Amino acid sequence: MRTPLVLLSCLTCSSCILGPQPESPAPPVPGSIRGDSAPDETSFGNKAWRQVFTDSMLRSLIERALENNPDLVAATYRIEQARARAMGARAGWFPRLDGSAGTSRDGNPPLAMGGGGEAATYDIGAALSWELDVWGGIRRSNEAARAQLLEAGYRRAAVQTSLVAAVATAYIQLRNLDERLAISQRTVESRQASLDLVTSRRDGGVSSDLEVGQAEALLGQARTAIPVTRQAISTKENEIRVLLGDFPAAIARGGGLESLDPKLRIKGGLPSGLLARRPDIAAADQAYQAAVAGIGVAEALRFPSLSLTGSGGVLSRELGNLLKSDSTTWSIGGRIAGTIFDAGLNRSRADAARAQAREALANHDRAVKQAFREAANAIDAHTRTGEIITEQSRLVEANRKVARVASDRFEGGESSYLEVLDAERSLFESELVLTDARANRLLAVVEAYRALGGGWK
Repeated sequence: MRTPLVLLSCLTCSSCILGPQPESPAPPVPGSIRGDSAPDETSFGNKAWRQVFTDSMLRSLIERALENNPDLVAATYRIEQARARAMGARAGWFPRLDGSAGTSRDGNPPLAMGGGGEAATYDIGAALSWELDVWGGIRRSNEAARAQLLEAGYRRAAVQTSLVAAVATAYIQLRNLDERLAISQRTVESRQASLDLVTSRRDGGVSSDLEVGQAEALLGQARTAIPVTRQAISTKENEIRVLLGDFPAAIARGGGLESLDPKLRIKGGLPSGLLARRPDIAAADQAYQAAVAGIGVAEALRFPSLSLTGSGGVLSRELGNLLKSDSTTWSIGGRIAGTIFDAGLNRSRADAARAQAREALANHDRAVKQAFREAANAIDAHTRTGEIITEQSRLVEANRKVARVASDRFEGGESSYLEVLDAERSLFESELVLTDARANRLLAVVEAYRALGGGWK
């Protein structure tokens, strides 16, 4: 009757769980995201990425990246690793059964008591051991493993969010480079016509070699931009291919990027929604809970462990008698074991675990503040890039008028080609800035979507 009583008393003591209970941190957050004029339950980040990125080619690229990107594949296998570790921690709740079988031969010298000779021994046995979770170390270990499994899942979600944004960003930048190339090519055609005109005027004695040289320099500027832009296009295509898990190659283009509506209303929503949507914050939350559970694991190591043990088997000098009833051996009992002196090793482990939990809490706090910063910057960028496009469009139109007037004045003999040179340079540069501004407006949409936690659910 003693063994059941011991077991009952041990299970009663198992309610003594060491270490703090793992819980989600509750950091103070502002009442709204800066720049979000009317926060409510609805957020731009609540939309599925297919609702935001409606360009057919861009959607195709994102889907391919989600299937083949090596970083996302690696993150998936990290989940499998964490799941296997969680299953390993769960095994601590159950008894362990080991089996063995063996044979040996013993020899005694002739003068030994009982006479000399050789004898064989055969045995088959099994050993059962069960560590009771007296101090809650096994429970805390399971809690830590589960939190790490959830963390791995959220880390994969963060990789997916970043991947969707990276593909969309690279594709928009690629299309912007296409537009810059088209501007450069149109400018080359226009300036070639201007050079032909100035050359003919010089041959007619109206213009000078200086003006021809100026026209050639203006044409060379636009021509130089073409190979530079083409190199950038190849680099960007290779970047997209890597995101897709492919080798470097060209990227097919879709229609215009107008389908990615730059006039989308970007709303941040409630701060609590941002904390729930951002997978990096959720991952930091689980990392903190795992670290807190680790304190209990380390504290349990400072106290004695209690195990129930049992063994049984058969032992015989004759192989034929091995399975007979009189060959049976068995034992059952309990074992308590603990450290008497370890020079502070276990205490140091507990101190390190507490410090690790504080570090995880600081990382969670950093992730929250980083999320609010990115969301505020993205909302502001979406607003400001719209204003930049409006002003830059006016500047481009003004430069076009100046270029036309300068060309007319030059052809009429009222001014030198220097006016045309300055006007054409200003127009070319302002057109490039305008196409960059339009791309930045689209990139602001992508960044806002990523910063608000969209793209992975």
